[in-house]
Amino acid sequence: MTPLHQILSIARAGNPARAWALFQSAGWDARADDRKALTLKGRLLKDQAKVADGAERTRLYGEAAEAYAAAAVLERDSYPLINAAALALLGGKPERARSLAQETLALLESDPDQGENAYWRAATRAEALLLLGDETGARAALADGIAKLPQAWEDHAATIGQFALILAEQGKDATWLDRHRPPPSLYFSGIIGLDETDPAILQDIDEIIAREKPGFGFGALAAGADILIAEALHKAGAELHVILPYPVDRFRDLSVAPFGDHWVARFDALIAVAAKLDVLTELPDEEEPSIAVAVELADLVAVGQSIRNAVVLQSKPKALTITGVGDQPRGQHLVWADTGHDQFSISVARKVDHQSVTAPSNEETREISAILWVAGLDQDGLSSAPGAGDGFESAGDAHYQISTDPAALLSTGLSLLHHDADRRVSLLIDIMDPRQPAASLLEQASDMARASRGESILTDYKSAMVLRSQSAEQVIEEIGELQTAHGPLSLWSVA
Repeated sequence: MTPLHQILSIARAGNPARAWALFQSAGWDARADDRKALTLKGRLLKDQAKVADGAERTRLYGEAAEAYAAAAVLERDSYPLINAAALALLGGKPERARSLAQETLALLESDPDQGENAYWRAATRAEALLLLGDETGARAALADGIAKLPQAWEDHAATIGQFALILAEQGKDATWLDRHRPPPSLYFSGIIGLDETDPAILQDIDEIIAREKPGFGFGALAAGADILIAEALHKAGAELHVILPYPVDRFRDLSVAPFGDHWVARFDALIAVAAKLDVLTELPDEEEPSIAVAVELADLVAVGQSIRNAVVLQSKPKALTITGVGDQPRGQHLVWADTGHDQFSISVARKVDHQSVTAPSNEETREISAILWVAGLDQDGLSSAPGAGDGFESAGDAHYQISTDPAALLSTGLSLLHHDADRRVSLLIDIMDPRQPAASLLEQASDMARASRGESILTDYKSAMVLRSQSAEQVIEEIGELQTAHGPLSLWSVA
């Protein structure tokens, strides 16, 4: 019997149909005496309803409502009860929704421990009031909950998404939700060789940040534009998420210290206040990549992080860059432009005496490339697989392909899974020589594929963020951690 947590993981990975098939085949859908099974049943039916249309959509929402209601009967809890109420409305039963909403309010009044925390208690009350037509009371209760936990951003986003569905079903305006929406996520970047004492540059940065009000900043901390923008973000109260292409000391030596001791102090101060620091480390048998390609990869990761954060929080991703007058757009700026999200640019004159960053001395033969690994499929099976194409190398009972076009390999991997969901596939994006990748990279790709149960492509965090920077269509979710010979690896799914 497939365990519930495994089915939930598949649903979160973006494959609700497959999750539901496993749920049914294991007999969980017949379990009326298991609260967890009933709650998951409601979740799976709701997921299916979101992508259905017409009468089928209404039916699925109604069945999801009854699954949650049955779970609430087994254990009186406001979470399944309020979900049952909202889904009953979406399932075309407004009176049933009102009755369940009244039950929810009564339960909240009788049990002060209801709700995971103060925010969820208030948000649940607000949702019940909204279902009962008391929009004024709902607005006040939601504002009260947000005031209690103002930085519970993901919780706020989940509530806003649910309220938007309810208001749409009620035919009411939902724009009032925007004032409660989490703030935008800002990807920042720019040149090193600028005049940091020019008040016009600082004024332009401050004006954009004051106008756009980002709550999160994602980028590196090279001397110059990076540090100026990061300082302005920190001053405005935004969370700093720093992504470096090298370990901190090495990055400081390459991209900060050569431009003056005053930059070093500012860099160290920002590292100290960063909410999160990510370093794109190399595996043991890899040489240090040149700074140009290392920075390019880190930039793509930062772009993906900012977009993902905005998607999770149901807010907006934005970008701010400082360029030299007459500069051609860099690769990551073109990637961002393709997303269609807001991008702001400040053009400044470069310092006359500016010296470029000195790259490591090794002759670089590597570039950002991807490895698509397919495990447990012999040559005959691969040859007959629709969408596999040519160019695969053999490695025991596995096959892999390397390309400087990650999007093309992603398409191949998804095509393989479309025709056989049980195939074990991984996709790894890193800096490598596509003709002779490091053995550790091939090993990592192999480890991820062998950890797969099928259903989706497995990848690591860095690769997931690069894919998110370039694709808005795929569902990309964190699913756990994989222990490897080189330490733990954050595991993500792409479906």
